[in-house]
Amino acid sequence: MSDEKLLVNDLVVLGNACPDIISDQRITVCTVGFSSTYGLIRIYPVPPISHMKRWNCVELPLERNPQDTRPESWKIEGSKSEWDKLASKITLRDKLSKEEQVVLLDELHRKFGQDCVEDLNDKRMSLGMIKPRILDYAFEKRDDYEPSVQTHLGRSTPFLTIKNYPYRPMIQYRCPDCRTMTPHRQQLVEWGVFEWMRNNPEAIDKVWENLRLGEPGYERSFLVGNMALHRNSFMIVSIFRSISNPK
Repeated sequence: MSDEKLLVNDLVVLGNACPDIISDQRITVCTVGFSSTYGLIRIYPVPPISHMKRWNCVELPLERNPQDTRPESWKIEGSKSEWDKLASKITLRDKLSKEEQVVLLDELHRKFGQDCVEDLNDKRMSLGMIKPRILDYAFEKRDDYEPSVQTHLGRSTPFLTIKNYPYRPMIQYRCPDCRTMTPHRQQLVEWGVFEWMRNNPEAIDKVWENLRLGEPGYERSFLVGNMALHRNSFMIVSIFRSISNPK
């Protein structure tokens, strides 16, 4: 399995987690996408500046990451030895229209939708879709906050990674057929949310309004994924919403 390689030419990007710094000081992103051939795919590490934007359809060469045994996990071929030119291996093929996005979300729920996050644990799946009943959302202080920020990627301004934010967004919810005694409470790691926090440090709470989490008239779904070192702990990678169909 460790030497398995793929050329994926139909990967639709579904979400990117906020960038992080790995042990060799590279700034990286974890990306999740869907291929009609290979299903849900996690790709890590990914350069922060690339064609890996939500709803883009890309082509890229993948290989197994020997340090991550989750079946959905891959890395871009040559991810360490060719890091400086890795983004050039990601070819933009298309971008989904609004109509195509709705069709794909329906397909994702048919194939990967779960009644409860616990079902993912039972099936040893590390990625899945949930239609939540949202109970609460708030920011909590990070206990691993790193105030020092490095300047990277040719930018004149510092490039923030996830631990450079003093707060983490948390969402409490129930699944459609929840099996846990207490509601799920998970961190939202969607990069766009952190970008709002970076650009609007005095108004971070407005991000909840932007996401329309408490606004009626919308159907919401979560793309959730577990952690490599804590397989039973899940995070919210992306939030999708659509206008509810009138009854």
